[in-house]
Amino acid sequence: MKTLTHLVPGQQPSRPVRRLLMLLPGAIALLLTGCPTTPPSASLTGSVADSPSNASAQSAASAAETSLPKADSLQTPGTSTAAKSSASEQDAVRQAVISDPALVEYHRRLAARLDGSSGPLPPTEVGPIAIDGNYAIARYSIQESDRLDYYNVLLVKQNGFWVVADFLGMSTEITKADLVYWGVPEDIITQLVDALRAEDPEIYLNENYDYGDAPMPCTTQIEDSNPPTNVRQLAPASGVLGQVIGQLPNGTPVRVMQSYNGWLKIRQPLVGWVSMDLTRVSCGDSLAEVLRNLEALTPPTHMDYDFGPLPVEVADTLVRYLYRGAEGAFADAAIAKFNEFAMYHFYTLEAAFDPHSEEVRRQVLQRVIAAGMHPEARESFERAWQSRDLGAEPSPLLQTWRSLN
Repeated sequence: MKTLTHLVPGQQPSRPVRRLLMLLPGAIALLLTGCPTTPPSASLTGSVADSPSNASAQSAASAAETSLPKADSLQTPGTSTAAKSSASEQDAVRQAVISDPALVEYHRRLAARLDGSSGPLPPTEVGPIAIDGNYAIARYSIQESDRLDYYNVLLVKQNGFWVVADFLGMSTEITKADLVYWGVPEDIITQLVDALRAEDPEIYLNENYDYGDAPMPCTTQIEDSNPPTNVRQLAPASGVLGQVIGQLPNGTPVRVMQSYNGWLKIRQPLVGWVSMDLTRVSCGDSLAEVLRNLEALTPPTHMDYDFGPLPVEVADTLVRYLYRGAEGAFADAAIAKFNEFAMYHFYTLEAAFDPHSEEVRRQVLQRVIAAGMHPEARESFERAWQSRDLGAEPSPLLQTWRSLN
């Protein structure tokens, strides 16, 4: 969990996800990757294993996932000193940026909110690209509404494949704390930024924010009926699965950075994508432990305004716990926490919900409604629905909410 330790009052961290979501209250919290190009895929061979019984919309993808050949090895990011990157490495980084479907979906929804346009919007240009060892920074631009926006993105090399890791800032700004958070050594940070600045002198490194890192109070673990679980370079697009870049045994704790349509981007123990239906969230083995951990599962007071990584990661963990993990008295405690989020952190909750599939949104909302939603939580949903401009596209969460009410 990123903990903001040096926050200047009145200022926000500069991550573009936060800025974009501040422009669009209740916007999705998809962070990165993708476009309509077809990603490389492993062949579908072997028998299909049983997928989790509570999956429906994404059960086919999960079943296909368990039937794929497993990778032979698992590698974590290295920090070797890199020689000048080759044209083929530059092309591999460029392809990684434009090949994951989550980015195009993010920009599609953003365009729909801004001007009502529809259809995929692939990045119009990728470059410059700086590579050092197993880390790379790429800049890409995309036409959104009537303007051309620029983004910086970090990639990590895993088992020979480049995987998009995180946004680093908007326009010419790169936030150093984000690179440190992903384990990029100081000397490589300097080399990467200097290489980008050589091509665009306006690029600068923002060193004003310092993040610490602490474990989430609730944990996500691999739970696969046909282990080990494949970790993939890309989330699936149109039923096509990306290359297997590693594998994880059952019980492995994973750190989830992003949810997207039934898949999770993880950053520990390696960077890549796993099927959400092959994971399970635990907040403890006793009610007392669950209550204590759920109490800790709250955005810090000084970040209540923020839709960035910390609050959304916290809210997403709660959503996934209610979808796959919370039962009995534990579920009652989680639903009470959901009501609290809806009352006091509604747009953070909305940002966490929106990248999920309709199945997840519907199942979690139905659980909360059936248990008796707190009147103030219900009022938050209604107020958010009514506050949307008449011509704007309601968020996925609000659309699901309306269909249930």
